[in-house]
Amino acid sequence: MKARTTLYDLLGLTPTASEADIQAAHLRLSRHYQSGNHGLSPVDVDNKLKAIREAVWILADPGRRAAYDAGLARTQPPAPALEPVVEQLLKDPLPLQVEIKAAKRSPLRIMLGVIGTLMIIGMLIQIFFSVFAFRRVASGDGAAEAQQKVIAAERRQMYGDLSEQEIAEQEAAERRQRAESLRRQEEQRAEYARKEEERQRERALQERGYYADRVSSELQQAEESARRKAEYEQRQKEEQQRRAEEEEQRRVQERLARERARLHLNNN
Repeated sequence: MKARTTLYDLLGLTPTASEADIQAAHLRLSRHYQSGNHGLSPVDVDNKLKAIREAVWILADPGRRAAYDAGLARTQPPAPALEPVVEQLLKDPLPLQVEIKAAKRSPLRIMLGVIGTLMIIGMLIQIFFSVFAFRRVASGDGAAEAQQKVIAAERRQMYGDLSEQEIAEQEAAERRQRAESLRRQEEQRAEYARKEEERQRERALQERGYYADRVSSELQQAEESARRKAEYEQRQKEEQQRRAEEEEQRRVQERLARERARLHLNNN
């Protein structure tokens, strides 16, 4: 038969553990399940931590612990009545020893005595297992009711001497705490997303500002280059015009000089 799991088993302690041992076990188990090195799902971890908190809440208080220990002692299953008898017969087969020690009996009587003793032991063992199987079959008829009783006992074991209303209020408070925690997490994620969007927008504005400054600088450079080119072309044009005027004046001076020379020759 499977042994019943108690609050002490849940915390890995013995019924003689002190309050310091209980608090140390609470801290150790909480760190273990919150570390992520357990391979359990978040739902299982939440259930484990909840059961651990309830166990500490009951065992850390002397009054609640005394009531729990008293209820635990009352619910311990009694041992089957035939089991001590069988164990005693297996450990100490008195009829066998009496027959063996009888020195005056013949070997045949000794052998018959041994066989008879073994048969008695076999019958007792068979009766024990028959009674045990009958009890299991009888308990299977009310499986649903027994399951409900087990669930109720486990719930009572978890919450101690709290009333149904107090248990419902505590569970509602825990649900509100989980809902509040989820709401805060959602708000934190929304705030992070908003800040990230603002950073992206500021980065885009900065990049557009850098691009506008670069375009403006390139336009200024292009305008300056065009202005310098225009000034250079204007100087070249003025220089060509000046040279053309000087060449025209030189030709005029040469014509005038030839005319004077011709007039002077005609006068002579």
